[in-house]
Amino acid sequence: MAPNNRPKDWQPLAGSDPTPGNPEEVRTGAKNMATTGEQIRAQITRLKAISGTDELKGKYVEELKKGSGKLKSKLEKSAGRYEKVSAKLGEWAGCLEHAQSETAAALTSAKEAQESFRALVGSEDPDSAAAKTAEKDLEPSKKTELESARTKMEGAKKRNGTAVEGYRKDSKRIADKIRDIIDDAVEDGFWSWFSNLIERNLKAIKVVLEVMGWIATILAVIALVIMIVAMFAVPGAGWLAAMALMTQIGTALALATTVAHVAMAATGNGGWGDVVFDVVGLLTMRMGTVAGKGIKKGSDAARQASVKAGRQQAKDVKATQPYKDKIAKFEERKANAGSQRARDAIQKEKDAFVKSQKPKGVATEMPKPSRMDTFRAGGDRDAAAQLKFARNEALKRGGDPATSAAARAAGRNGGLAFGTFAAGNLIDWTDKGIAPSDIYEDKPKVGPYGDLKDWTPSDTGMYDYAP
Repeated sequence: MAPNNRPKDWQPLAGSDPTPGNPEEVRTGAKNMATTGEQIRAQITRLKAISGTDELKGKYVEELKKGSGKLKSKLEKSAGRYEKVSAKLGEWAGCLEHAQSETAAALTSAKEAQESFRALVGSEDPDSAAAKTAEKDLEPSKKTELESARTKMEGAKKRNGTAVEGYRKDSKRIADKIRDIIDDAVEDGFWSWFSNLIERNLKAIKVVLEVMGWIATILAVIALVIMIVAMFAVPGAGWLAAMALMTQIGTALALATTVAHVAMAATGNGGWGDVVFDVVGLLTMRMGTVAGKGIKKGSDAARQASVKAGRQQAKDVKATQPYKDKIAKFEERKANAGSQRARDAIQKEKDAFVKSQKPKGVATEMPKPSRMDTFRAGGDRDAAAQLKFARNEALKRGGDPATSAAARAAGRNGGLAFGTFAAGNLIDWTDKGIAPSDIYEDKPKVGPYGDLKDWTPSDTGMYDYAP
């Protein structure tokens, strides 16, 4: 029975066609979807030729190549979706055709059973009262035929029910698959909306990010000037607060720029080289903060170790025989003194001697750092003072292991502070000097460096399509 010649009367199995549809029309739709996919693939081939050619000349070439590459990626996703939907429609056509074949065969068997009922008991319903009365008068062979017809009818209903159940399951399964593919369409998903939003406003975003970068650089230069001033004079609290505020603003701008560059690169609207540059900049900031805390920690450790070492030195001095002999002589002289005045004078001598033998105590105030100390500490005068304090205590304790270790730890963090300070400024100034500009197109630049910052994989894979 042809799919487009389905019966109108489905009694006694159903009130209407239990598996409606036209497999040939579905196959036509599948073919049309596949053809659309092929046409998109043909355009992709042309775009590949544009993005890979070296024959085009002019200022527009690079933008044209980039635009072709991004469009090619989106078209590849679209082509894949058309092809997947086409395959699912083809699968549904087969399932539909099988279900209709089964229900048609079941209907034929049911109609034949009905004919037997009418011929044997005069009714299409063998369980009616009239049919039951007529059945009593049947010969044994006719009763056997009637039972066979009943069996045939039950088999037809079961076959029809199985086909309808399969039809429903297959239709839901395939419809869900197609819905998933359609919901994942290039222009419908959040990620694509977000990607297109960035792409439509890309020029403005790049200008804003460049301005933010220059603001951060200017703030860093002002902070550097304050640090240089700190090498010659102690800056006031207001200056230090301003420098801290500028550092915080610069860090916030750097974080915002990094987030923006990640979003741009992930959506195919920017390069991962920019992200790497931003991350390196953030790491130098973070390492500088860590180094500052390390200097403070080393200074505190040096203070504690120096106190402990000083107490031990005092005990060691008192335990020496010359010290004990000297104290004993003072006591002997006091015992032999002829007057209280003489004894008081001897006690003063003794006190002066005891005081002279005590090791130097821990400094109660931070030392004043030199210009070179401040420079080595990355321009941080407080950190420079803490470094100098740790070194002074280590020298004071004459090589005490704990104090020396604390001073070395502070020194290592001081080196890290200077390194991150120098590296951060060098990287930023180099970038500002040789990177291309989205504001001033004629700005001097180094081409390979710009290409490195614009580097991106051939396909980020971060559109809405998920294979």
